[in-house]
Amino acid sequence: MPPTKSPSFAVKLGLKTKPTKPLCHYTSQNGLIGILKSKAMYATDAAYLNDSQEVIYAINLAKEYFKNHHTKDPRFMTEVAKILEKADGHAGGLPVYVASFSEEPDLLSQWRGYCPNGPGFALSLSADRMMTLAQTHDWEIFKCIYDEDEQVEVLKRMLDEAVSVKSPLKGFPTEVAFGLLLLSFASVFKHPKFSEESEWRATKRTGGTPFAPPGKPAIPSNVRPGGSTLIPYIPFRLTPKPTEAIELAQLIVGPTPHPSLAVRAVNALLSEYKVDCAEVRSSEIPFRNW
Repeated sequence: MPPTKSPSFAVKLGLKTKPTKPLCHYTSQNGLIGILKSKAMYATDAAYLNDSQEVIYAINLAKEYFKNHHTKDPRFMTEVAKILEKADGHAGGLPVYVASFSEEPDLLSQWRGYCPNGPGFALSLSADRMMTLAQTHDWEIFKCIYDEDEQVEVLKRMLDEAVSVKSPLKGFPTEVAFGLLLLSFASVFKHPKFSEESEWRATKRTGGTPFAPPGKPAIPSNVRPGGSTLIPYIPFRLTPKPTEAIELAQLIVGPTPHPSLAVRAVNALLSEYKVDCAEVRSSEIPFRNW
């Protein structure tokens, strides 16, 4: 009998890993053209995401939790406190690449956030297609958590995993194991104020850590221009094989004063790149020049 595959850390932590709705990726005009040309989208190093508080939010949440968490092992609490104080500085040393998606296909805040200087697009992939892409290219998918009580429950499961003698992390001191888990899954925690995004993330970790497939080398990253620094990224491939076509459940054209012309133009673009798209439609949000 073949060995049973052990559950992933995401599953052990109780994260939602199987979408049941299509997931949308919002992008600009240049972003759409680049995605269709390369059949991939950017997966950014989480330390360089637009929200500079992404990783820090999770660390601060853990600090608050342990400040009120009592244990019979004061040494452990002291060491965890040291780990958390250093954690934000170590975030870039354990890269987690993130591609972002939303359950919401036509959300004003997303249009404003990702397409502030002109019309944008939301590429919608079916839940089945997302799972196929993730499994083919060794990515994990999980839904972000916005509720603070749920976030604390995940922190508790991280601690349980860090102390478990059955964990792949058992070779590390407990406080180090917890720190590794926190840094690797910090991107699952998001501030409650962002809950309307209903965000899912496809993530991949660097090789050479307990969270990457064994025997695989570190993932080489590319860089792209950013507002204040170059931004490391790797591609999230949108086809199982390079020769296959991109399959979209839907493509939504963002708010624009010329919706009919915009839809016609994007249909021509999809045809040029032989994209299999079930539906193209314009946003239902009244045009706003924000």
